[in-house]
Amino acid sequence: MVQYRSHLRQAVATIAAAIAFCAGGGIAQGEAWQPTEDDQLLLELRSGQYRLGEAMRGYQTPGGVCVDFADLIQALDLPVRLDKKSRRATGWFFAEDQRFVLDREANTVQTVNGMRALAPGAVSDTPEGWCMSLPALSAWMGVTFEADLSNLAVVLKSDRKLPFLEAIERKSRAARLRQPSLAEFDLARMPQAPLPYRDWRSPSVDVQVQGQWNSRGGAQFSYEALAAGEFMGLSYTARLSGSQFGAPDSLRLRAYRYDPEGGMLGPLGATQVAAGDVETLRGGLTGQAGFGRGAFISNRPINLPGRFGLTTLRGTLPAGWDAELYRNGELRAWQADRGDGRYEFKDIELLFGQNDFDVVLYGPQGQIRHERSNVPVGVEAIPTGKTWYWAGIVDDGHDLIDFTGKFADPLTGWRWGVGVEHGFDKRTSAGLEYQSLMLTGRRRDYLEATVRRSLGSMLLELSGAQELGAGRAWRGEALGKLGPVRFDAQVLWVEGDFESELVEKQQRSDYSLRLNTTVRLGNWSLPIEGSVRQTRSRTGQIVNEWLMRGSLHIHRISLAAELVHRALSGPPATSSNESAGTTLTLIGNASAGTVRLRGSARFRLADGGDPLVRRGFEQAQVLVEAPLDKRSTLRAGYEYEAPSARHQFTLGYVRQFDRFALRAEGRADNHGRVSGGLTLAFSLGPDPVDGGWRASRERLAETGQASVEVFRDENGDGYRQAGEEAVEGVTIEAGFRHSQAPTAKNGRAVIDGLQPYVPVLVSIDTGTLPDPLLQPKNRGMVVVPRPGVQASLALPLAPTGEVEAYLLGPDGEARGGATIELTDLAGRVILRGVSDFDGYVLFDSVPYGDYRLQLGEASARVLGLEARVSGALRIDRTHSSLQLGRLRLAPAAAASQIAASAP
Repeated sequence: MVQYRSHLRQAVATIAAAIAFCAGGGIAQGEAWQPTEDDQLLLELRSGQYRLGEAMRGYQTPGGVCVDFADLIQALDLPVRLDKKSRRATGWFFAEDQRFVLDREANTVQTVNGMRALAPGAVSDTPEGWCMSLPALSAWMGVTFEADLSNLAVVLKSDRKLPFLEAIERKSRAARLRQPSLAEFDLARMPQAPLPYRDWRSPSVDVQVQGQWNSRGGAQFSYEALAAGEFMGLSYTARLSGSQFGAPDSLRLRAYRYDPEGGMLGPLGATQVAAGDVETLRGGLTGQAGFGRGAFISNRPINLPGRFGLTTLRGTLPAGWDAELYRNGELRAWQADRGDGRYEFKDIELLFGQNDFDVVLYGPQGQIRHERSNVPVGVEAIPTGKTWYWAGIVDDGHDLIDFTGKFADPLTGWRWGVGVEHGFDKRTSAGLEYQSLMLTGRRRDYLEATVRRSLGSMLLELSGAQELGAGRAWRGEALGKLGPVRFDAQVLWVEGDFESELVEKQQRSDYSLRLNTTVRLGNWSLPIEGSVRQTRSRTGQIVNEWLMRGSLHIHRISLAAELVHRALSGPPATSSNESAGTTLTLIGNASAGTVRLRGSARFRLADGGDPLVRRGFEQAQVLVEAPLDKRSTLRAGYEYEAPSARHQFTLGYVRQFDRFALRAEGRADNHGRVSGGLTLAFSLGPDPVDGGWRASRERLAETGQASVEVFRDENGDGYRQAGEEAVEGVTIEAGFRHSQAPTAKNGRAVIDGLQPYVPVLVSIDTGTLPDPLLQPKNRGMVVVPRPGVQASLALPLAPTGEVEAYLLGPDGEARGGATIELTDLAGRVILRGVSDFDGYVLFDSVPYGDYRLQLGEASARVLGLEARVSGALRIDRTHSSLQLGRLRLAPAAAASQIAASAP
């Protein structure tokens, strides 16, 4: 009978365990054991919450439980060959170096621990085959097999992640990512973990210390420290760097506060306020983004690009790191360490639709970190009726405190600006901006106006800028999509003696067209891009340029190639940096086994008739990384520069420890320069697990952290009460990141490396649960991380029960095939199922708590029934199994009556 299926299984397990126990007791007193039907067992193999393979045959012997070896091989998919004729079994367990040979004739077994004689009772002959005792299997395979006869199961336990368990967990995580309803994963509808600003949060500090020696300059020393925390309700970041043992070179300090909801400063509705070392926005025709000491305020969405059709990605790039940029999975650029502690990918073109950016940072100690962002370009740029503004002032190029003065540029100075944008309707917006800055040694003031309008699947922007007391410039740009082709067309005119940071003094006009699409080559996708451009100067010089770019990703190889041809005609422009000819640039990375290769190269294919241009190989950079073990990496590099004919070779060794990382590196070039260096990197931060402070090789100050407490929620209320125990050994996940260590004895664990200001769901990895009858109370909690700050949250694990019922229509007939949902009292779907042909519904493994039953929206609409099926249901220790019996569904017309009578 279907409704008793769960209880029947428990009864059978209990009776079988009792019979096996009694039989075992009698057998143990005998001198020789022979398999009988009374001793037979049918056992499930379990690991954590997972059931592995089909049920295994086994026996209760005087020495305990044994299982059929052939069934175990099949359940674990072991590469072991069992030959009963020769009475041998050969193969390996879990890894190829864990060889296994069992010879019944010689009565020996050989494993990684050597060869030894078979212990008495290790192997028993049964009608089914060889029955292996659980202690013997545990000793041979390096894991633990335990019998759980009350549940007719064999439990596999291991201190390490076994390959087949990792595969199951990957499939489980993938299944959770492919839920039928995306609305269920709407982070805004899920429980939020508050992260209020505080008057004080202990900072996280990233430290990098480097000592160098070279044959011409002697010994040098440098250090860099980046701290992030909170003080007086504000976030702050501080970067201190120096090159000697004495006074530091510079100090960058930034105090700021972000509120994505725009709730700061009352009527101003600011989303970001910052002072110290800040960055201002760039204009379309006037000024670049400025960085220096100053202040900034805005109510614009965080990380919104400042210019139509283009975006600039900036961030922290510690010494010795390099960065790759991907757009929609396409490799776009690579940047090595510039020496200023930042990476910058300027003027990256945006495509109509989604623009998913991934900046991959590679550390000298083998670290890999992703900084992901998304910039959508669609019909509605600014919400209707919404006004965005920004205002900022900076001392351009000057750190907050400059101890040496070597960073100061005498041609720069204070710059300031203010801008507003307003959305008139879904398709139209306009903006006005004022900027004042220093250019070529004198102050210049600009006014810029912009109108943006969407036309079908195209965005059109018209802008004009006036330099006060000088000339003006006009620009038109169309960004859109025609079928599979995305396009960007631009036109620029310059009148008078207009000059800015974005328009050169000699520039008169500029016309360009860029096309982007993806070509399918079988199973491969090949993004390609082509563009043409013509620029005219005031002297009459004409520059014609075309570009072709392609990217290819095959298995573990990513390649990008860019071919640019430039032709000049007419009189030369006095200040032009343009050079004629054809240039090929290649960027790529590849992996072969554990070896990783990254590099770039530039070739001059043609000189274009310019006698100052030399054809041939111009520049190359190659970096190879080969791990020696899990914590050691060998790095080799090569750089070539044609103008100086310099070849430089680099060899380095990296060792990662739990709390710090070391890198030793040597360099030599063909000019006789030899150098070497030693780098120490570590981070310090509050320890949420053991208290006090912790040291880590991860960069804690640049990313967010989550401190998680896991406990056993006995009453299912979601809050930890006195007497509710912590749960040890559970792994926490946040997006694609996992805690480095499972929860400790106090139930605490920490996840590092969360991307700041990007909401992420922090949840329990159910594949690591110690008890399959213990399940998460909810899917997790959403955290919006902040740099260097730990978000504290608690995730309850509750014992489970079950709910069963029959669904009947208003006519009393069974309703099979209806989607039925178990929701919490807030309406969030916890479990979903489909009623059987007889209307039977069963939800098992339901954590203790309060729930309701409802029909799925589609089923309620098709059947013409009210969605509500039941009132509030309580599952707890007293009522762990709810048998609701026959539930008669109400017609949709009776909705008001149901609402009035529902508890």
